[in-house]
Amino acid sequence: MRITDQMMYQNLTQSIDQAQAAYIRTQEEASSGVSISQPSDNPAGTAVVLQLTSAQQQVASWQGNAQAVQSKMQTTDQAMAQIESVISSAQSLAQQGTSGTMTAQDLTDLSQKAASLLQQTESLANTQYAGEYVFGGVAQQPPVVGGAYNAAATSAPQSIEIGQGVKVQTTVDGNQAFNTAPSSTPSDWTTYHTSQATLLNVLSALQSDLASGNTAAVEADLGALSAQGDNISSLRAQLGANMEQVQAAVSQLTTMSSTLQIEQGNVENVDMAKVLTQLTAQQTAYQAAVAAGANMKLPTLASYLS
Repeated sequence: MRITDQMMYQNLTQSIDQAQAAYIRTQEEASSGVSISQPSDNPAGTAVVLQLTSAQQQVASWQGNAQAVQSKMQTTDQAMAQIESVISSAQSLAQQGTSGTMTAQDLTDLSQKAASLLQQTESLANTQYAGEYVFGGVAQQPPVVGGAYNAAATSAPQSIEIGQGVKVQTTVDGNQAFNTAPSSTPSDWTTYHTSQATLLNVLSALQSDLASGNTAAVEADLGALSAQGDNISSLRAQLGANMEQVQAAVSQLTTMSSTLQIEQGNVENVDMAKVLTQLTAQQTAYQAAVAAGANMKLPTLASYLS
């Protein structure tokens, strides 16, 4: 086969184009730090990057859920701590009312204090965070309306997903906190039926029993308050466990996100030291090809006619 000047010129031109393309490609990698700018650069690597990106998006969603709900759960816990304090204060009033040393005026004063505690409890029951009732569940109705528990507020507590198939309850059931009576009623609670021994009703009863000076009823109120205190403490303990679970999830998801980012970086990011070495070599090759082309005898019309 005859090798003509035209063939040599075409081959050299092709070599220059290839050297230039490789050089430009490596320059782009060096400037961006990314080895995959389009799927054709690395089809297999692109598939892995897409999978890792999807996984990171899911982790970010779970992480956002967990982080967003922490302050709300803390607000709920603070409200329950105040309710425990209210119950403790009410128990103290009841104990004073059954001491046998109270005058009628003393009992009236205690009754007024009990009324204040009832109002405080009603306000705490309607605690809100970011416009949502923390004891309102998914129905998001105010738990207390007009001094009584609002039946429309009774609904499932709210929950969030913090992992694949992992959900955690983030609110406290207002019905259990404010409208639930003990499962059994001690025999000495002569003034109560089980259905009446809810927190709001007990505080209301304490107020009226102190006002009337009915010490036997106040004694029963004291026992009912003890049971309600245990109930609130139990609900708060469960909330605390859920808060710890959410906090642990935040830490785990943060670690998972970092791991996925590193894995994605290992696939699509360049080894800068290696790329710079390649860039130098390709620049030299490109310059050599250009120099060779400049020194080559260009074909003439006679070359094509020969």
